[in-house]
Amino acid sequence: MKKYFVVMIALVGLSSCKKEIKFIESEPGVAYRLVDEREGKKLGPNQAMMLDLKSVYKDSVVINPKPIGGFVINPVTGVPPMLGKILQPLGEGDSVQIKFHLNQYSMLTGMPITPDLDTAESVFMNIRVLEINDEQAFSERIQVEMEKAIAIQAEKDKVIIEEYLAENNLKAESTEEGLYYIMKKEGTGAKPQTGQTVSIEYVVQLLDGTYIDTSDKSVAEEHNFYNPMREPYEAYSFPLGQKAVIDGWDVGIPLLNKGGSAIFFVPSKLAYGPEPRPGSPIPPNGILMFELELVDIKN
Repeated sequence: MKKYFVVMIALVGLSSCKKEIKFIESEPGVAYRLVDEREGKKLGPNQAMMLDLKSVYKDSVVINPKPIGGFVINPVTGVPPMLGKILQPLGEGDSVQIKFHLNQYSMLTGMPITPDLDTAESVFMNIRVLEINDEQAFSERIQVEMEKAIAIQAEKDKVIIEEYLAENNLKAESTEEGLYYIMKKEGTGAKPQTGQTVSIEYVVQLLDGTYIDTSDKSVAEEHNFYNPMREPYEAYSFPLGQKAVIDGWDVGIPLLNKGGSAIFFVPSKLAYGPEPRPGSPIPPNGILMFELELVDIKN
Protein backbone atom coordinates (compact mmCIF):
# COMPACT_ATOMS: atom_id res chain seq x y z
CA MET A 1 0.00 0.00 0.00
CA LYS A 2 2.82 2.38 0.88
CA LYS A 3 4.43 1.73 -2.51
CA TYR A 4 1.09 2.56 -4.21
CA PHE A 5 0.90 5.98 -2.51
CA VAL A 6 4.51 6.73 -3.43
CA VAL A 7 3.72 6.03 -7.10
CA MET A 8 0.59 8.20 -6.97
CA ILE A 9 2.50 11.09 -5.40
CA ALA A 10 5.16 10.81 -8.11
CA LEU A 11 2.51 10.89 -10.85
CA VAL A 12 0.83 13.93 -9.31
CA GLY A 13 4.18 15.64 -9.11
CA LEU A 14 4.90 14.96 -12.76
CA SER A 15 1.48 16.28 -13.74
CA SER A 16 1.88 19.47 -11.77
CA CYS A 17 5.30 20.06 -13.27
CA LYS A 18 4.08 19.73 -16.84
CA LYS A 19 5.15 22.90 -18.63
CA GLU A 20 2.68 25.03 -20.51
CA ILE A 21 3.30 24.95 -24.25
CA LYS A 22 4.64 28.33 -25.30
CA PHE A 23 3.45 30.29 -28.30
CA ILE A 24 5.77 30.70 -31.27
CA GLU A 25 5.50 34.03 -33.05
CA SER A 26 4.69 33.51 -36.70
CA GLU A 27 4.66 37.18 -37.64
CA PRO A 28 3.76 40.41 -35.82
CA GLY A 29 0.34 39.98 -34.24
CA VAL A 30 0.18 36.21 -34.87
CA ALA A 31 1.53 33.39 -32.69
CA TYR A 32 0.72 29.69 -32.46
CA ARG A 33 1.34 26.57 -30.43
CA LEU A 34 0.87 22.89 -31.23
CA VAL A 35 -1.55 21.58 -28.61
CA ASP A 36 -1.79 17.95 -29.70
CA GLU A 37 0.21 15.92 -32.22
CA ARG A 38 -1.18 12.54 -33.28
CA GLU A 39 1.24 11.72 -36.11
CA GLY A 40 -1.68 11.13 -38.45
CA LYS A 41 -1.93 11.34 -42.22
CA LYS A 42 -0.14 14.40 -43.64
CA LEU A 43 -1.16 16.71 -46.45
CA GLY A 44 -0.38 15.63 -50.01
CA PRO A 45 -0.66 17.28 -53.45
CA ASN A 46 -4.17 18.52 -54.32
CA GLN A 47 -5.42 17.64 -50.86
CA ALA A 48 -7.44 19.65 -48.38
CA MET A 49 -8.26 19.57 -44.67
CA MET A 50 -11.56 19.30 -42.88
CA LEU A 51 -11.28 21.28 -39.65
CA ASP A 52 -13.02 21.71 -36.36
CA LEU A 53 -12.56 25.43 -35.79
CA LYS A 54 -13.60 27.75 -32.99
CA SER A 55 -12.42 31.29 -32.24
CA VAL A 56 -12.66 32.70 -28.72
CA TYR A 57 -12.40 36.30 -27.51
CA LYS A 58 -12.12 36.47 -23.71
CA ASP A 59 -14.74 33.90 -22.70
CA SER A 60 -17.01 34.30 -25.72
CA VAL A 61 -17.06 32.31 -28.93
CA VAL A 62 -16.42 34.79 -31.73
CA ILE A 63 -17.05 32.44 -34.62
CA ASN A 64 -17.57 28.71 -34.81
CA PRO A 65 -18.21 28.05 -38.49
CA LYS A 66 -19.98 24.83 -39.36
CA PRO A 67 -20.71 25.13 -43.06
CA ILE A 68 -22.70 22.51 -44.89
CA GLY A 69 -20.55 19.42 -45.37
CA GLY A 70 -17.89 20.64 -42.93
CA PHE A 71 -15.25 23.36 -42.80
CA VAL A 72 -12.87 22.41 -45.63
CA ILE A 73 -9.85 24.41 -46.81
CA ASN A 74 -6.76 23.92 -48.91
CA PRO A 75 -4.01 25.31 -46.64
CA VAL A 76 -1.71 25.83 -49.62
CA THR A 77 -3.97 27.86 -51.91
CA GLY A 78 -7.13 28.60 -49.93
CA VAL A 79 -5.92 30.70 -47.00
CA PRO A 80 -3.59 33.68 -46.41
CA PRO A 81 0.10 32.71 -46.13
CA MET A 82 0.17 33.60 -42.39
CA LEU A 83 -2.36 30.84 -41.75
CA GLY A 84 -1.18 28.43 -44.43
CA LYS A 85 2.34 28.01 -43.06
CA ILE A 86 0.89 27.07 -39.66
CA LEU A 87 -1.63 24.57 -41.04
CA GLN A 88 0.36 22.83 -43.76
CA PRO A 89 2.60 20.74 -41.43
CA LEU A 90 -0.39 19.42 -39.46
CA GLY A 91 -1.70 15.87 -39.80
CA GLU A 92 -5.03 14.21 -39.06
CA GLY A 93 -5.90 14.52 -35.39
CA ASP A 94 -3.43 17.35 -34.72
CA SER A 95 -4.59 20.43 -32.84
CA VAL A 96 -3.16 23.93 -32.93
CA GLN A 97 -4.06 27.17 -31.18
CA ILE A 98 -3.39 30.45 -32.97
CA LYS A 99 -3.31 33.74 -31.08
CA PHE A 100 -4.19 36.87 -33.05
CA HIS A 101 -4.10 40.49 -32.07
CA LEU A 102 -7.67 41.68 -32.55
CA ASN A 103 -6.67 43.86 -35.50
CA GLN A 104 -4.99 40.92 -37.25
CA TYR A 105 -8.02 38.71 -36.65
CA SER A 106 -10.30 41.39 -38.08
CA MET A 107 -8.12 41.66 -41.21
CA LEU A 108 -8.12 37.88 -41.64
CA THR A 109 -11.84 37.23 -41.15
CA GLY A 110 -13.51 40.55 -41.93
CA MET A 111 -15.01 40.69 -38.44
CA PRO A 112 -15.79 44.36 -37.62
CA ILE A 113 -14.10 45.86 -34.56
CA THR A 114 -17.03 47.31 -32.61
CA PRO A 115 -16.66 49.78 -29.71
CA ASP A 116 -17.26 47.04 -27.13
CA LEU A 117 -14.13 45.15 -28.24
CA ASP A 118 -10.78 45.85 -26.58
CA THR A 119 -8.01 46.01 -29.19
CA ALA A 120 -5.47 45.16 -26.49
CA GLU A 121 -7.03 41.70 -26.18
CA SER A 122 -6.29 38.66 -28.34
CA VAL A 123 -8.50 36.21 -30.20
CA PHE A 124 -7.61 32.53 -29.88
CA MET A 125 -8.41 30.32 -32.86
CA ASN A 126 -8.58 26.65 -31.85
CA ILE A 127 -8.19 24.24 -34.76
CA ARG A 128 -8.24 20.46 -34.96
CA VAL A 129 -7.66 18.56 -38.22
CA LEU A 130 -10.51 16.08 -38.59
CA GLU A 131 -9.62 14.66 -41.98
CA ILE A 132 -7.23 15.03 -44.89
CA ASN A 133 -8.52 14.00 -48.29
CA ASP A 134 -8.43 14.85 -51.99
CA GLU A 135 -10.10 18.16 -52.80
CA GLN A 136 -12.34 16.44 -55.36
CA ALA A 137 -13.59 13.94 -52.77
CA PHE A 138 -14.42 16.76 -50.36
CA SER A 139 -16.08 18.75 -53.14
CA GLU A 140 -18.34 15.87 -54.17
CA ARG A 141 -19.29 15.13 -50.57
CA ILE A 142 -20.08 18.77 -49.83
CA GLN A 143 -22.20 19.05 -52.98
CA VAL A 144 -24.33 16.09 -51.87
CA GLU A 145 -24.70 17.53 -48.36
CA MET A 146 -25.60 20.96 -49.74
CA GLU A 147 -28.31 19.53 -51.98
CA LYS A 148 -29.81 17.66 -49.03
CA ALA A 149 -29.69 20.74 -46.79
CA ILE A 150 -31.23 22.99 -49.47
CA ALA A 151 -34.08 20.54 -50.00
CA ILE A 152 -34.77 20.30 -46.26
CA GLN A 153 -34.65 24.09 -45.83
CA ALA A 154 -36.90 24.60 -48.86
CA GLU A 155 -39.59 22.48 -47.19
CA LYS A 156 -39.21 24.44 -43.95
CA ASP A 157 -39.49 27.76 -45.81
CA LYS A 158 -42.57 26.55 -47.68
CA VAL A 159 -44.31 25.71 -44.41
CA ILE A 160 -43.36 29.08 -42.86
CA ILE A 161 -44.56 31.09 -45.88
CA GLU A 162 -47.83 29.18 -46.16
CA GLU A 163 -48.49 29.60 -42.44
CA TYR A 164 -47.83 33.34 -42.76
CA LEU A 165 -50.23 33.59 -45.69
CA ALA A 166 -52.93 31.67 -43.80
CA GLU A 167 -52.54 33.73 -40.62
CA ASN A 168 -52.85 36.96 -42.63
CA ASN A 169 -55.69 35.76 -44.90
CA LEU A 170 -53.57 36.16 -48.02
CA LYS A 171 -53.85 34.16 -51.22
CA ALA A 172 -50.69 33.73 -53.24
CA GLU A 173 -49.52 31.81 -56.25
CA SER A 174 -46.17 30.07 -56.44
CA THR A 175 -43.55 29.25 -59.04
CA GLU A 176 -41.85 25.89 -59.46
CA GLU A 177 -38.72 27.45 -57.89
CA GLY A 178 -40.62 28.10 -54.65
CA LEU A 179 -41.29 31.84 -54.96
CA TYR A 180 -44.73 32.91 -53.68
CA TYR A 181 -46.28 36.06 -55.12
CA ILE A 182 -49.41 38.20 -54.92
CA MET A 183 -50.16 40.48 -57.86
CA LYS A 184 -51.27 43.92 -56.64
CA LYS A 185 -51.47 45.68 -60.02
CA GLU A 186 -51.20 44.03 -63.41
CA GLY A 187 -49.58 46.87 -65.33
CA THR A 188 -50.16 47.71 -68.98
CA GLY A 189 -46.66 47.50 -70.48
CA ALA A 190 -44.63 44.60 -71.80
CA LYS A 191 -43.02 41.92 -69.70
CA PRO A 192 -39.23 42.21 -69.34
CA GLN A 193 -36.90 39.78 -71.08
CA THR A 194 -33.59 38.33 -69.98
CA GLY A 195 -30.77 40.80 -70.58
CA GLN A 196 -32.96 43.89 -70.48
CA THR A 197 -32.33 46.47 -67.77
CA VAL A 198 -35.24 46.82 -65.37
CA SER A 199 -35.85 49.49 -62.74
CA ILE A 200 -37.60 48.49 -59.53
CA GLU A 201 -39.11 50.43 -56.64
CA TYR A 202 -39.17 48.19 -53.58
CA VAL A 203 -39.53 47.72 -49.84
CA VAL A 204 -38.13 44.59 -48.20
CA GLN A 205 -38.97 43.16 -44.79
CA LEU A 206 -38.60 39.99 -42.77
CA LEU A 207 -41.80 38.13 -42.00
CA ASP A 208 -41.67 39.43 -38.42
CA GLY A 209 -42.08 42.97 -39.76
CA THR A 210 -38.44 44.05 -39.51
CA TYR A 211 -37.66 46.53 -42.28
CA ILE A 212 -34.45 45.82 -44.19
CA ASP A 213 -34.23 48.29 -47.06
CA THR A 214 -36.24 50.38 -49.51
CA SER A 215 -35.82 52.54 -52.57
CA ASP A 216 -38.41 54.97 -51.18
CA LYS A 217 -37.08 57.63 -48.80
CA SER A 218 -40.55 58.46 -47.44
CA VAL A 219 -41.09 54.81 -46.46
CA ALA A 220 -37.71 54.73 -44.69
CA GLU A 221 -38.57 57.89 -42.76
CA GLU A 222 -42.10 56.73 -41.91
CA HIS A 223 -40.86 53.44 -40.45
CA ASN A 224 -37.75 54.86 -38.75
CA PHE A 225 -35.05 53.15 -40.75
CA TYR A 226 -33.87 56.10 -42.82
CA ASN A 227 -30.10 56.05 -43.34
CA PRO A 228 -28.33 59.10 -44.84
CA MET A 229 -25.57 56.77 -46.04
CA ARG A 230 -28.19 55.08 -48.21
CA GLU A 231 -28.80 58.22 -50.29
CA PRO A 232 -29.90 58.59 -53.00
CA TYR A 233 -33.13 56.68 -52.47
CA GLU A 234 -34.22 55.80 -56.00
CA ALA A 235 -35.41 52.93 -58.18
CA TYR A 236 -32.86 50.12 -58.43
CA SER A 237 -31.77 49.21 -61.98
CA PHE A 238 -30.07 45.97 -63.02
CA PRO A 239 -29.85 43.54 -65.97
CA LEU A 240 -32.48 40.83 -65.63
CA GLY A 241 -31.41 37.18 -65.54
CA GLN A 242 -27.68 37.94 -65.20
CA LYS A 243 -27.21 36.97 -61.52
CA ALA A 244 -26.89 40.66 -60.64
CA VAL A 245 -29.44 40.30 -57.83
CA ILE A 246 -30.88 37.52 -55.67
CA ASP A 247 -32.45 34.62 -57.58
CA GLY A 248 -35.89 35.53 -56.26
CA TRP A 249 -35.91 38.73 -58.32
CA ASP A 250 -34.70 36.98 -61.49
CA VAL A 251 -37.49 34.44 -61.00
CA GLY A 252 -40.30 36.83 -60.04
CA ILE A 253 -39.81 40.05 -61.99
CA PRO A 254 -40.43 38.42 -65.42
CA LEU A 255 -43.98 37.75 -64.16
CA LEU A 256 -44.68 41.51 -64.06
CA ASN A 257 -45.72 43.85 -66.82
CA LYS A 258 -44.22 47.32 -66.89
CA GLY A 259 -46.14 49.39 -64.35
CA GLY A 260 -47.20 46.28 -62.45
CA SER A 261 -46.61 45.67 -58.76
CA ALA A 262 -46.58 42.60 -56.53
CA ILE A 263 -45.62 41.16 -53.19
CA PHE A 264 -42.92 38.49 -53.34
CA PHE A 265 -42.29 35.96 -50.58
CA VAL A 266 -38.74 34.83 -51.28
CA PRO A 267 -37.54 31.59 -49.62
CA SER A 268 -33.98 31.53 -48.38
CA LYS A 269 -32.65 29.43 -51.26
CA LEU A 270 -33.70 32.25 -53.63
CA ALA A 271 -32.36 34.93 -51.28
CA TYR A 272 -29.14 34.74 -49.25
CA GLY A 273 -29.23 31.11 -48.12
CA PRO A 274 -27.66 29.84 -44.90
CA GLU A 275 -24.70 32.23 -44.79
CA PRO A 276 -24.72 34.87 -42.02
CA ARG A 277 -24.60 38.49 -43.21
CA PRO A 278 -22.50 40.52 -40.74
CA GLY A 279 -24.12 43.83 -39.88
CA SER A 280 -27.43 42.86 -41.50
CA PRO A 281 -30.67 41.96 -39.72
CA ILE A 282 -31.21 39.19 -42.29
CA PRO A 283 -30.60 35.91 -40.41
CA PRO A 284 -29.19 32.74 -41.95
CA ASN A 285 -31.95 31.09 -44.02
CA GLY A 286 -33.97 34.31 -43.79
CA ILE A 287 -37.22 34.56 -45.78
CA LEU A 288 -37.73 37.97 -47.41
CA MET A 289 -40.96 39.78 -48.27
CA PHE A 290 -40.74 42.37 -51.04
CA GLU A 291 -43.34 44.89 -52.10
CA LEU A 292 -42.13 46.04 -55.50
CA GLU A 293 -43.12 47.77 -58.70
CA LEU A 294 -41.60 47.43 -62.16
CA VAL A 295 -41.27 51.07 -63.22
CA ASP A 296 -39.14 50.81 -66.35
CA ILE A 297 -37.62 48.43 -68.91
CA LYS A 298 -34.71 49.31 -71.21
CA ASN A 299 -32.80 47.36 -73.82
